[in-house]
Amino acid sequence: MNISYHTLGCKLNWAETEELKNELEKLGQTTVPFLTNEKIAIIRACGVTCNASQSTREYIRRAKKMGKIVIALGCLENKDLPEIDYVLHTNEAAIETVMNIAESEPIEKNTKTKKYLDRTRAFLKIQTGCNFACAYCIIPRFRGQTESVPAKKIIEKIKQLEKEKYKEVTLTGVNICLYRDGKTDLAGLLKKILKNTKIERIRLGSLDPRLISENLIKLYPDNRLMPHWHLSLQSGSDTVLQRMRRGYTTQQYTLIVEKLRNRYPLFSLTTDIIVGFPEETSEEFSQTEKFIEKIQFSKVHIFPFSPRPQTAAFEMKKQIQENIKKERCAKLRQIAEKTAQKFTQQFIGQRRPILWESKQGKNWEGYTPEYLRVFIKSTKNLRNKITTIKLDKNNLKYKDFS
Repeated sequence: MNISYHTLGCKLNWAETEELKNELEKLGQTTVPFLTNEKIAIIRACGVTCNASQSTREYIRRAKKMGKIVIALGCLENKDLPEIDYVLHTNEAAIETVMNIAESEPIEKNTKTKKYLDRTRAFLKIQTGCNFACAYCIIPRFRGQTESVPAKKIIEKIKQLEKEKYKEVTLTGVNICLYRDGKTDLAGLLKKILKNTKIERIRLGSLDPRLISENLIKLYPDNRLMPHWHLSLQSGSDTVLQRMRRGYTTQQYTLIVEKLRNRYPLFSLTTDIIVGFPEETSEEFSQTEKFIEKIQFSKVHIFPFSPRPQTAAFEMKKQIQENIKKERCAKLRQIAEKTAQKFTQQFIGQRRPILWESKQGKNWEGYTPEYLRVFIKSTKNLRNKITTIKLDKNNLKYKDFS
């Protein structure tokens, strides 16, 4: 059968979709683009914010309106939507369901299974679940306690990605800093990957400041470990961090950044900020503004606080008004863009290897090791190739701050 996939949310969701897609292709199913000629539309949901849940519902309804069999997985908040045919919790359950449907369908002659590759970076799940209880977070409700993929299995999968000609892999999970396989932690896993695989680029998914070890920092710089971390922050105010139950301070965060940039001065850092957390004062918001300027992030993802039922923050008094959240978000975006531009401008005139991913019009788009987006005009097919170019203000873009 023809099957499509649409994934919302985090890199872990992307990794799990890739795993499911690969397994179903091995079983003879054909991957096609979403909302084309598929029999089954598999939608992996995100429920981390109200907007994410709304987007999930919209894609589910669009698929059902076009007559698809809809399978929903992932962090699904609305399990009772009438447009969903199957609500499933694991890839294994999805495979079983798809194959049961396939048995009742007529076999199409001359149908060749093809792999619909739309990415050059592979997302690989190494861990899921979280043992923490941040005041605003609903993810543990969906994902449960931490579980890790054995290191041996991870290495086998990376070797398979090498055979499939991937140049880059991103190791992802709900909280990959909780990774444990016996005595092997995240730093130990990276050492094993570096020793036993040849994949050219290795990136890490979102990292938790309270769990960053010296051994992890000491692995950098390394030509195969990309000098970019998405180091979760959420607020630049210690009092807000305390109410969020984040378990670290801005001083601890700053120390991690200093250690990284002592080893690699242009180490790139991206992060998330929640604006308008309950009781957030003007002074606390100002502290976040100053902290973003201090760290010089290469990109900041900014979200207004979204109260989620069954979290501690949902019950907190002094919820911030929506118009104040909107104003603060706009102000923070301006500051984040200026600091990102300042960080990015340090690369002008430098030569960097770029992994080219896609073409838009005449421009090829790719990323530096520091995860800076680069554009270049070329008539050559650069897809999934790594070439070194000199960066200038025309090909080095800093935009899409959200």
